[in-house]
Amino acid sequence: MKRTLAFLMTALFLTMLLIGCGTTTTEAGKTTPLPTSPSGKSTVPTDTAGTTSETQGETVDFKGEDVRLALLTGSTGLGASKLISDSKKNETVNRYTIDLTGDPTEVIAGLKTGKYDLAALPVNVAAKLYNMPDVEVQVVALNTLGVLYVLENETETVQSVADLKEKTIYTTGEGATPQYILEYLLKENGLKAGEDVTVVYRATADEVQADIQQAGAIAMLPEPKATVVTKAITTVRYALDITAEWDKISSTKVTQGCVVTTKDFATGHKAALDAFLQEYKASVEFINTADDAAAEAVVEAGIIGKAPIAKIAIPKSNLVCYEGEEMKGTLSAMLQVLFDLDAKSVGGAMPGDDFYYEK
Repeated sequence: MKRTLAFLMTALFLTMLLIGCGTTTTEAGKTTPLPTSPSGKSTVPTDTAGTTSETQGETVDFKGEDVRLALLTGSTGLGASKLISDSKKNETVNRYTIDLTGDPTEVIAGLKTGKYDLAALPVNVAAKLYNMPDVEVQVVALNTLGVLYVLENETETVQSVADLKEKTIYTTGEGATPQYILEYLLKENGLKAGEDVTVVYRATADEVQADIQQAGAIAMLPEPKATVVTKAITTVRYALDITAEWDKISSTKVTQGCVVTTKDFATGHKAALDAFLQEYKASVEFINTADDAAAEAVVEAGIIGKAPIAKIAIPKSNLVCYEGEEMKGTLSAMLQVLFDLDAKSVGGAMPGDDFYYEK
């Protein structure tokens, strides 16, 4: 008898559980089925504004965060022009405070003090920063490949790297990728900077523009400044495409610019970082169309002063947004070339795997 009663009580209890499963109770005591996904998991409807991410089948709405971004004027800031323009109109998911500067040392100081969450830098400077003890950084994207060109005024004596022998080159970028790319090219062509070729480094591209006004002068400049100079001084011509010369001697893809973040921001604000990468990639793709709208965005961002010049410079700037494995493979190979040339160029040691951000 006791066994029969226990069996009946157990059956009743299981029946009540089955009735309650898959329902919710309202204030009136009525039960309503929970919405389910095709997989059978329950979901919670959310507002569709902003960006969304999925956590264990649930949709999490992200409204954006305040993000402090430093960009270098020139090619490293060029791809972000649409993002800058959209940010000024409050049309981005994140709310960006953006500083444009021509001095990488200002950016480095800002990352160390916490002034910036994200910053665009030359790739070797990013590696040097990784090797510094007072800040932890990760690279989140590559933004430019090769952007350097050798220019010559009024003469056509330079047709190859070998022709630079016993010449003087005016340029910028001492301590950054332009210096080491030039030294590598000279070395692989049997020349040495400081002995066979005189290299004069200037603090700004405007100073180099003044230098190349002399007849017969030779300069190496990045885009978009190279286009600006050839349009301002009609006797100046493109003598060498440094990327093309690099490809003749190396199987490694030349890359010059990247975007870095602090490790604290990467771990503590992942949704904001991933939203930035999405918006940044869209900006690069938009600018790479090099159409009228893209050129106007560049002008609005303050990167280039005139839209016609922007339309010419964009295709020569090799703008990209490499992330993940593509970023890591391309950048690590480039840094290895620089390290083999001069370990000091990357801060004395190759960065470890933790240098590369993974979503």
